[in-house]
Amino acid sequence: MQQKEMQKLRELASSIPKQKNLTIFFGRAGSYFMDNVKYFFLHCVKNQPELECHFMAFDKREADILREQGLPATWVNHPDSADLMARTSIVVSDDFHWKDQEFLWALLSSAKTVQLWHGIPLKAIGFPEINSTVNMTPKKAEHLSLMYSGYDAVVSTSPFFTEKAFGQAFKAKEFVESGYPRNDVFKRRPTKFDMINTDRDMYGELVKFRKMGGKVIFFMPTFRDMGGGPFEDGAIDMMRMSAFCKKNNLLFVCKFHPYLTLGNVTLPDNIRLVDSKSDAYPLLPLCDLLLTDYSSVYFDFLLVDNPMVFYPYDYEQYVSKNRELLFDYDAMTPGKKVMTEDELYTAFEDIMLKNIDEFVVVRQKMRDLSFSNADGKAAKRLGEHIVSNFL
Repeated sequence: MQQKEMQKLRELASSIPKQKNLTIFFGRAGSYFMDNVKYFFLHCVKNQPELECHFMAFDKREADILREQGLPATWVNHPDSADLMARTSIVVSDDFHWKDQEFLWALLSSAKTVQLWHGIPLKAIGFPEINSTVNMTPKKAEHLSLMYSGYDAVVSTSPFFTEKAFGQAFKAKEFVESGYPRNDVFKRRPTKFDMINTDRDMYGELVKFRKMGGKVIFFMPTFRDMGGGPFEDGAIDMMRMSAFCKKNNLLFVCKFHPYLTLGNVTLPDNIRLVDSKSDAYPLLPLCDLLLTDYSSVYFDFLLVDNPMVFYPYDYEQYVSKNRELLFDYDAMTPGKKVMTEDELYTAFEDIMLKNIDEFVVVRQKMRDLSFSNADGKAAKRLGEHIVSNFL
């Protein structure tokens, strides 16, 4: 739409009376039902009657699935969705995909915005990323400046990360140290609603595999802005990994970043692939070891308190071509660091087969730094804060 049309739409939307408690939730990476928004939405629908909640789906099938479960969901292109958004007073999201859509931004520009984000950042995001010389252009900087600005509230997990990360990355009126709603599922057995957009077959397989004495390695790497990854770059040989896992009664489960879309692939023995746009959080407590590189998921995995292995095989290229880091990598990663595939298997043998865990105390210290509360009540705290301060 042209700029004049957008301005007219904003003026029209702003003239429509707002329903003070009407709250719209946008999911992650194109509004998929996952991460913090999923769990906060489920909490609010069940436990915050003061709020009238609607999940706004970009995919009609996803809206249909949620409605079949009795949840209030609307397809963004439904004839009634524009009126709903124009009357909305609160928008909750954990990225800015919705804000990047001119039509949605025009309809919702008068609403209060709550940014849950989707992870404690290790790599530079927001204004530290904008001020970096790595992979930055004037056009990209202008776009990110808009996306990371103008929030009424941004969720944080602790005073340390409010000061050192979220407070630096976002321009917001306040930072709410409620913790992450998605981590609440670690403190309970998953409900039927928690399992929406979660691989139920994988969940059952992991439970059975561990009961039979097997152990699970969960591999969750981040994406590279410039492309590539551990398999593409030859850092992990899938056939070698398969043979190692089969020999040692291990299951190697891969869950890639939601921005990555993978086609159908034939996997060798003891290797599994989870849909990148599904919710992995009910699966994480069933994992005996987390393997990652620069992904923020390891902060959440501190609450599971199982060992981690970090595989930054492309560290120099990553920080010089893709993204700078906010923190010193070695100081902020509480687990074994390996740089070659041979070192990776040695680490697996020590941890998974010999039960050597040298980072228990280091993980506990990092967990206490990262999370003010680890009680499974993050959604409750955030819900009460919004009701008290926004209504």
